Amino acid sequence: MDYFKQVLTRLAEIVKRMSVSQVVMLVAIVVGTVIGAVSVAGWVGKVTYQPLYTNLDPAEAAEVTRHLSDKGIAYKLSAGGATIEVSENGLYEARLSLASQGLPHSGNVGYSIFDETNLGMTDFLQKLNFRRALEGELARTISALNEVQTARVHIVIPEERLFADHQREATASVLLKLKRRGGLDKRQVNGITHLVASSVEGLGTGNITIVDYAGNLLSSNTGGDQLASLTTNQLEMTHAVEQDLAHKAQTMLDGVLGPGKAIVRVTAELDFQQYSRTSENYDPNMSAVRSEQKNESSDLATTTGLENAEDKQDAKSEVTVTNYEISRTVENVVNALGTINRLSVAVLLDGTYNMVEGADGVNETIYEPRPQEEIDRLSGIVKNAVGFSSDRNDQLEVVNIAFDKSYLTDQQKMLDNQFTREFYLDIVKKTLMVLAALLVLLYLRKKLKRFFHGLAQILPKAGHGYSSSGQSKSAVEGVDIPQQEEVPEIVPEKRQAKLVDQMQKAAKNDPDEIARVIKTMMVD
Repeated sequence: MDYFKQVLTRLAEIVKRMSVSQVVMLVAIVVGTVIGAVSVAGWVGKVTYQPLYTNLDPAEAAEVTRHLSDKGIAYKLSAGGATIEVSENGLYEARLSLASQGLPHSGNVGYSIFDETNLGMTDFLQKLNFRRALEGELARTISALNEVQTARVHIVIPEERLFADHQREATASVLLKLKRRGGLDKRQVNGITHLVASSVEGLGTGNITIVDYAGNLLSSNTGGDQLASLTTNQLEMTHAVEQDLAHKAQTMLDGVLGPGKAIVRVTAELDFQQYSRTSENYDPNMSAVRSEQKNESSDLATTTGLENAEDKQDAKSEVTVTNYEISRTVENVVNALGTINRLSVAVLLDGTYNMVEGADGVNETIYEPRPQEEIDRLSGIVKNAVGFSSDRNDQLEVVNIAFDKSYLTDQQKMLDNQFTREFYLDIVKKTLMVLAALLVLLYLRKKLKRFFHGLAQILPKAGHGYSSSGQSKSAVEGVDIPQQEEVPEIVPEKRQAKLVDQMQKAAKNDPDEIARVIKTMMVD
């Protein structure tokens, strides 16, 4: 303790002999050193955590954290306990350790539930485990999609009935947690529907309901109504054909006339009637031998007139039967759905605009329609683009009319005004920020000036404790204090008497007169 007091005493003596700027510099160096040392120590000892698993169920997260605690692996929980973080150095080791224990299992049991043999399991439990395993496998498969974060699947498989009329159909519901709102289009929803329907025996696509976490119905609401579903598909197909043909014609006209100079609309009548035709044709002029059969027979006969002669002669016969096959052609034709029965195409063409000097010298815009020859050429381009056919009684109507573009001018003025307003607002914001920064600097400067002024009043003046010869008046034990240069004596300048001093002098010399003056002031 004595040694510590001696050190403090020596430091105090040294500080007393330092100037204000030296003291401030010393304090700044000490504070900066301490802050730097603390920062370096914190940076060296800081542990960086990385996500081990995210979006875990509470039960699943509890199993993972229990295993990490048993292994002595430090972890942190975030996102309400759904995310588990471990140190960056032990990230892969923790994952391998959890994988060896089958964790995490995504909250869904799969066919691995049958790996454990239970001899006392009843038929009901066996069916229940099969349904759970099927639901878990489907949930894992659906969760593997890019747009799906998690999924839950519920399947209802009714018991078999004695009579077919009493048998109920299987149903299923799928709950999806999407990574972003509206992340699934109709094609993806249909894919999930057919995936579930193909995985469950006796399950139809009309008995599957798909809902997201917000309660929005994603699957088709037509249910098992095949007629309504067919009508929807027909409308979509018709719309797709019309959009495709209109896009072909629109892009060609935009390339010739420029954007915004033409409008194309197409109406298509499609044939959705499906029929099968079988025809069988015979050609009598073309024949081929199908089969041929030959029969031969012989008889022993006696020659008349020769009674004693035994001259005998054989009689032979041959029969040939030939079958011919007439050529036949069998044709089975099934028409394609969605063939185009008729097209109606409407095209609006804008004219040309020329700047003409008016009578008052102001330029005016004059509209001029396009010549008929040019309209005919453009009509031919449109016909070729949409596949126009006169045999189908297709119709094409091309009208040259001036487009009303006044709203474009209004929109342009509105955008210009908005841009100007935002430009000036930006300038005002930047100006206010600069003024605020200057005010802060002035405030800090004033505070720092007061601080240093107060510090100078508290600390001793430079050269305090030294004689005129520059030698120390008091020496600290065992410490040689360096000598400073001689500080010249400052003689205060004689100042003139101020008003306060004059009033004090007058009050001392003539107090009665001062009293009368004060009374007069109070009366007034």
